[in-house]
Amino acid sequence: MSSKLATVNSAKKQSSLIPADRRSLQGVWLLIAALGVFFFSSIILYVVYIAMRMGPNAGDVASALRLPRSFIWSTIFLVGVSGALEVALRAARRDRTDRAKYSLVFASFFAILFMLVQIEGMYVLVRSAAEMGTARKTAYVFTFILALLHALHVIAGIVGLLVTVFNACRDKYDHERNIGLRFCAIYWHFLDIVWVVLLVAFVIAAGLLKAS
Repeated sequence: MSSKLATVNSAKKQSSLIPADRRSLQGVWLLIAALGVFFFSSIILYVVYIAMRMGPNAGDVASALRLPRSFIWSTIFLVGVSGALEVALRAARRDRTDRAKYSLVFASFFAILFMLVQIEGMYVLVRSAAEMGTARKTAYVFTFILALLHALHVIAGIVGLLVTVFNACRDKYDHERNIGLRFCAIYWHFLDIVWVVLLVAFVIAAGLLKAS
């Protein structure tokens, strides 16, 4: 009975937030909502624009739109960041600080790998666009712009992640105070979702062009 009571009390501690943290969390969700509207409206416009560009010669454009294979690896690394952050957050809530630190280090490693691979992928897009005629550049240019916008937000996420690692090394996260780690995890989960949706949009756009 006592063990069950201790578990319930621990769960309550994990779920409770002081007013300041609760307000900060609301602000984070508002930021995520604003960024979500921006990204997903941009993605819709991207697909609609490609669809409107379909015509007799659209097949040539589609054959030129080849997504870099490095995008597959960048997706894997990005999922790795989200997974490691989730493990770190759960560990902090259980006062397993060492496990939280190790998980944050892994998250940082995956984040850096993501950026390195993503830079290579965007370079491929730019190089491919430069080799195309004016009529064939459109798909590459818009694909590059969306990937770049996401990469810029990833850079901001890496800065926040490094700050989170620094705070974790100073033992600032436990079952009572882990709001900074929670912010970081929410932001990277959002980046993960956006990137997956972006990849789906790129594939849909290429499919629309090929079907024309």
